[in-house]
Amino acid sequence: MIDFKGKVALVTGGGRGLGQGTCVELASRGAMVAVADRKPEIAEETVALCNTAAMNDKGAKAFVFDQAKGESVEAMVAEVAAHYGQIDLLFANAGTGKFVPIVDMKKADWDFIMQVNLNGTFYVCQEVAKRMIARGKGGKMVLTASSGSKVIADQLGAYCASKAAVEMLMKHMAAELGNYRINVNAILPGVIETGMTTPMLRDERMQRMLIRETPVGRWGKPQDVAKLVAFLLSDDASYINGEGIMIDGGQTLHGFPRWYALDYTKDNVCDWEERFNEYPYKA
Repeated sequence: MIDFKGKVALVTGGGRGLGQGTCVELASRGAMVAVADRKPEIAEETVALCNTAAMNDKGAKAFVFDQAKGESVEAMVAEVAAHYGQIDLLFANAGTGKFVPIVDMKKADWDFIMQVNLNGTFYVCQEVAKRMIARGKGGKMVLTASSGSKVIADQLGAYCASKAAVEMLMKHMAAELGNYRINVNAILPGVIETGMTTPMLRDERMQRMLIRETPVGRWGKPQDVAKLVAFLLSDDASYINGEGIMIDGGQTLHGFPRWYALDYTKDNVCDWEERFNEYPYKA
C-alpha cells in the first residue's frame, strides 16, 4: 500500500461522495488530511472517519469555505498552510451540477455552476500552487473533471462545459508547473454513487439502464475513485502528468448512458420521457 506518512493532503468537497471517500483513503495510508467543505457538519463527519481509519485523532481537520468566493478560497488555503505548515497534495474535487435543458436553464444557475466548477477550481489550484512553489519541494494535484468532459450528457450542458474547461485547465497547469516539479492530472468519473447521483439511482428504470449499459455490470462507488486519486497523488505516478483519466466502468465506450433522450424525427417536440419509455428498461 502506498504510504503518505509526513504528507499533507488538501481535499475540497471532502464532506461527501468522492471527496469523503478519498479523504478516508488518504488518511488510512498515513496522510494528514485537510477536509475542506462548505458545510461544517459533514466536514467534521469526514474528519471523524479519517481519524478512525488512521487510528490517529489529530491527523485530519475540517476547514469551512465557499468555493464560489475567491476570498474564501484564499483564506481557507492560508488556514490549512498555517495549521500544517505545508501542503503536499491537492485533490480539487468540489463541484456542483444541475439537470436542466439548455433553453430552460436560468442564467444565474449557469453562472453559479461555472463559478463553482471552473473559477473555484482555478482559485484553489492557484493558491495551492503558489505555496508549493514557495516551499520548493514540488507536489501533486488531481482535479475532478467528468466523463462528461468527453461525451455529452443531455440536460447537463453547463456541468459538462465546465468540466471540459477544468480538464483543459489541468493541462495548462501541468505544462506551466512542470519546472516546479508539480504534477497535475484529472479524473473523469462516470456515474458514481454520490449525493449528486442518488436521485437518479433511486429510479429503478435508471438503475436497470445504467447497469445494462456499463460493461463492468455496476455503477461506481466513491472507493473506486479514491484508489485512483491516491495512486495519482503518489510517487508511483510521478511520470503521469497532464492526463485526464476516465474511471467509468466502460460506460462511455458506446456513448454516455442516456438518462434523457429525444426522438429527433419529431419537429418542435422535446419530450424527454417518450424515448426512454421505449427503451428495454421497464422490467
